Amino acid sequence: MPHRDERPRGATTVTLDDLDLAVSPARGAAVSPPCMGECVDDRHPTLQGRVRVRWTDATGGRRDRWVPTLQGVAVREGDRVLLVAMAHEDEPVVTGVIDGFAARPAAEARGPVLSLAQGESLRVLGSDGAPLVELRQSPDGPVVRLLSEGASIELPGKLRLSADAIALHARRGGVEVTATDDVSVQGEAIRLNSPSRG
Repeated sequence: MPHRDERPRGATTVTLDDLDLAVSPARGAAVSPPCMGECVDDRHPTLQGRVRVRWTDATGGRRDRWVPTLQGVAVREGDRVLLVAMAHEDEPVVTGVIDGFAARPAAEARGPVLSLAQGESLRVLGSDGAPLVELRQSPDGPVVRLLSEGASIELPGKLRLSADAIALHARRGGVEVTATDDVSVQGEAIRLNSPSRG
C-alpha cells in the first residue's frame, strides 16, 4: 500500500496531504508581541467598550485607531495601556493599564447641561446601560430618584440634612437607626405611635 505522501499512479496528482491543506490552510505569520500604547480618547461616539489608542507597531509604523478593551478594564484618556494582538483578528485588544509612568489624570465630571420643562426628566445611566438616577420637576419642586433596588450614601465625614421640615417615610418595612455612640432626639414634644400630621 503506497504511503499517503507518495503521488499515486495515474492521472491523479493530488495527495491526501494536499487535500488536508486545502480544507485547513497552514497558519499564517505569528501574532505580533504585546506592545504599549497611549489612550488619546476614552469615549467612543457610539460604541461602549472601545477607546482610541496611539501606538507604534512591530514595523515601526505609527498606528491610531479605536480598539476594544477587556471587560472590566477602566481606561482614561492619557493612560498607558497594554495592547495584545490575537490570532486571526484584525485589531488588538486593550488588556490592562500600565502604572508607574505618569500620574493618572483626575477624572473630570462631564455631563449634559440642559433645562427641564414640565414633564421632562434627566436620567443618568451606568456603563452597562442600567438606569442609576433620575431628576425631574414636580409641582412641589425637584425630585431626585435613585432607580436601583438598593442604594447607599457614604462619606468619610459627617452628614447633615437641613430643611424647614424633614419627613422620613418607609413604604414597606421598618426604620432602623444604628449608632456606635449615644443617640439624641431633641424637639418640643416627642410623640411615639402618634398619627402623622403630614
